[in-house]
Amino acid sequence: MNKKIRGYWIVKCSLTLIYACCIYVASSKDTSSTPLPPYVDKLIHFAVFGLLCLMTCWSLSSARIETRRIYNIIIAIAITSLYGVSDEFHQSFTPHRSVEFLDWLADTGGAVSAGFFWQISVYKRHIKEKSLAMKKTLIKM
Repeated sequence: MNKKIRGYWIVKCSLTLIYACCIYVASSKDTSSTPLPPYVDKLIHFAVFGLLCLMTCWSLSSARIETRRIYNIIIAIAITSLYGVSDEFHQSFTPHRSVEFLDWLADTGGAVSAGFFWQISVYKRHIKEKSLAMKKTLIKM
């Protein structure tokens, strides 16, 4: 891995870890004073952990590990889901917070949706690059 790519990878991983720390800090807060409508917290979990999965995919895309892209997405989903489990466990020690299986399902659902979105965007970019390469080849002829 050359220095420039390694530098990008370190920045991407650092930003992802900072975001994960922000989730940890937010889940440490007492939320009893801010009641939410039913199931809005599940949407928040879905969005927050979906973004974490996208950031993890983004970080892994620069790792230059010799794996297929889909494996990186599966790894990102697994990391995000496991972080969701650890977040729920952490909330069991936080006053006025509780462990909810549905929260973890929302976390994992957000991760799977984000992984699917990432795969589609990577596939579209790959098709576009192939199309441009083919056009350049035809122009040179």
